[in-house]
Amino acid sequence: MSRALEERRTSLMELRERRAHHGAAAEIAYWTIRDAIRLGVIRPGERLVEVELAAALDMSRTPVREALRRLEAERLVENVPRRGLVVPTITIDDLIEIYEIRGVLEGLAARRAAQRMGPAEIDALRETVERMERALAANDLAALGEASTQFHRLVRSGSRHARLPELISLLFDSHRSVGLHEFSPAERAVAAVQEHRAIYEAIARRDEEAAERLAREHSQNALRAQIIAHHLSEGS
Repeated sequence: MSRALEERRTSLMELRERRAHHGAAAEIAYWTIRDAIRLGVIRPGERLVEVELAAALDMSRTPVREALRRLEAERLVENVPRRGLVVPTITIDDLIEIYEIRGVLEGLAARRAAQRMGPAEIDALRETVERMERALAANDLAALGEASTQFHRLVRSGSRHARLPELISLLFDSHRSVGLHEFSPAERAVAAVQEHRAIYEAIARRDEEAAERLAREHSQNALRAQIIAHHLSEGS
């Protein structure tokens, strides 16, 4: 077995342990593979071979097959003729388009959330930022990614804008591997968590202009991190 494959198997098993609480094998397989794609353990352009994943996750092929079907339905993986299932690749132009639109939509969501969020929702937002800070301190990128996703869901929900969550989901569903490098390198992870706290604080003090500006800046900073990671991966 090659060193790269051995490292991937080790990483998959570590991610699997974090997802053990999901219970059913198919759920564990789904979340583990999803985490592996999000965190770059399985990179864009790489194949997902059912038998190899089953061996790495120490489970039968059936739950892995179910997980892969679900991931394909969500466009996190795609079926390429003569190659099988792979993680979709993404271009610089794709990244720029997606994050330009994301900045506008997330900015609007933050502005509306500052106007419309209730006290309980703001408390939940604060708790989510604190989860991010704990995950950062523990260097748990999977937990950090989950908390970040929850943060943005809370902001979108708090905006009371019926169409915004659907529009943003549609945007990201076309390239589900977007966000892969949002928390790398480590310096970016620290900055990203600080940006989330700043957005929360602007919403909490009802500063709608600051909330929108900070959300847009966060999107631009995330784009820069994605582009740098893209160039590094092409050079490797």
